[in-house]
Amino acid sequence: MNQEELWGYLGREIMNSRIGSNNKKYLGFLSCTKYNGESKLIETYEDMIKVTEGHIALGGGGLALFGSACLHTWPENVEEAVRRFEDNTRVDKQKFMDDSCYRGTYGTCFTTTLGSVLHELCHTFDLGHTQDGIMDRGFDNVHKFFIVTNSNVSGDEESVALKSKCLAVNSLVNSNSIIRNPNRVQNSRPRKKSEDDTYFTRSCSVILSYHKFFNDYANRSNGYILKFDRATNFVKSTLGIRVIEIRKGMNEMKTVLMILILYLLRIMRVILSKNFMKGNKFYGVN
Repeated sequence: MNQEELWGYLGREIMNSRIGSNNKKYLGFLSCTKYNGESKLIETYEDMIKVTEGHIALGGGGLALFGSACLHTWPENVEEAVRRFEDNTRVDKQKFMDDSCYRGTYGTCFTTTLGSVLHELCHTFDLGHTQDGIMDRGFDNVHKFFIVTNSNVSGDEESVALKSKCLAVNSLVNSNSIIRNPNRVQNSRPRKKSEDDTYFTRSCSVILSYHKFFNDYANRSNGYILKFDRATNFVKSTLGIRVIEIRKGMNEMKTVLMILILYLLRIMRVILSKNFMKGNKFYGVN
């Protein structure tokens, strides 16, 4: 099975079990991941993936699923977290998987994989990829959220120099949600060494703020109108529209994918009137 097939298979197993529910999100670590780096020359991310069985890093729908080959760098309890972030021990790639954005230490492997888990989990809450922040490659430096960093701890100088080598995220669409595809490269905005990229962009923050999983919208969705006319590229909502994201790429929907917040801005009780352009197309928002 490839990653998408494995994600789909385990997702169906969960939903068909006694714990399956459309009202839950699931985060799982695949216990059978096996790294076979002995006597192999591991120079690139692709080399590492080729010798790893059962590795996965996908999120979407109701499931975020991650391989377990880098858990050797993780703390066993919360008290160990800071020490693990600051661990500059070099990973022996002949013995252990090193998913650290080419920085090569236990601490950076922990921060990249912890951040990646957060990234994948956020896909289950309908967040797409961005040019900045956690939903880009900001998750590589998620340690900045927990500790005061310096170049020895965070690997920032090396990280900036090697940023272009890191496999960035891209997406597939599955059941109206986003799945990460780690094998394709996304154009990330260049960053300064000192820049903090451990944040959610405004669009992502708004989606999370108004998401149905974090709010009580019982009995509030009756009577609203939300329509998108493909012929005229015209959007109409009687409750207002807070976010419109146009997601388009090789492995995303070929047409416009809009994340529309369906339940928000009830206090407005008016129809918003805005227009915007995308490429040579005109989009009306009413």
